Amino acid sequence: MKPMKVFASHDEQITILQNRGLLVPDKAAARRILSRENYYALIDGYKEPFLERDERLNPYGREQYQAGTEFGHIYALYRFDRELRMLMLNELLKFEKNIKSKVAYRFSEKFKDMDSFLEPANYSGETDRHHERDRIISTLYNLIKSHKKRDRVKYPAIREFFDKHRNVPLWVLVNFLSLGQITNFYSVIDDELRERIAQDFAEEFSEEYEPLHLKASELDALLRIAFPYRNKSAHEEVLYRYRLTHPEELIDVDAMLRLPGGSLGKGTVYSMVSLLRLVLAKEEYEVFSAELERLMAELKAALPGRAYGVVMRDTGFREN
Repeated sequence: MKPMKVFASHDEQITILQNRGLLVPDKAAARRILSRENYYALIDGYKEPFLERDERLNPYGREQYQAGTEFGHIYALYRFDRELRMLMLNELLKFEKNIKSKVAYRFSEKFKDMDSFLEPANYSGETDRHHERDRIISTLYNLIKSHKKRDRVKYPAIREFFDKHRNVPLWVLVNFLSLGQITNFYSVIDDELRERIAQDFAEEFSEEYEPLHLKASELDALLRIAFPYRNKSAHEEVLYRYRLTHPEELIDVDAMLRLPGGSLGKGTVYSMVSLLRLVLAKEEYEVFSAELERLMAELKAALPGRAYGVVMRDTGFREN
């Protein structure tokens, strides 16, 4: 059993890092950074690209930094990942709004009756989807019910709409569902609707780029990749080296976008960046790409070449 970690002051933390070979030329600045950012979040989250793995230089496999590594290098990667999360979250929120809009529009177009989304018969008839279907219906029902009361409400906009119109349609409710919930909603509607929504994305892409076909199963995979990126970006988790434990099947989309087979399904940052091209307006994607290139250029200038190469491999960009 490993010994329990004990409290260490900021000065003691710096000494620990120096004993492991990390250069700290400005201790006062390092102390301020550790005070603001937290040792665990900064060092444990971002030290990996800078550790010495060469057995000739580190024969005992201890936690040792590569020669010449400075505290500022780790902090530069930390800042890069923070800006990457903010950049990615902004675009993922656009995609989230897009999928919600399309799902609500197509479902309401097909099932025009009031509260049609509460009727089980309007969803897929496949029995293996019924459990999730019932969960979604319950979520929507409770969302409406909880906002009919006169006391505290979570979303005043729902309450105001109900007071004015005496019902709350799907195109209002979807705005208050999480990405996970709208992903599940999309998974349990009937296959005709699922394919129509996937094709809506394909048609928009085709108008701005080149002909593309997107299947519902491929949009499912895209959503399963986007979901953890949305959560990690919103909750300040390490993002740059995230990838799926179990890759998705997107070989046909790889081919349509002229990417190496398996590029998109791995769920790396590269995968997510490439997939966002399918679901964002071209102008928005070009702005996003330019900002990402700026972040990567700044990181390249701030890190030793070896460490930058490791980071780019972890993001999936070097692999592709």
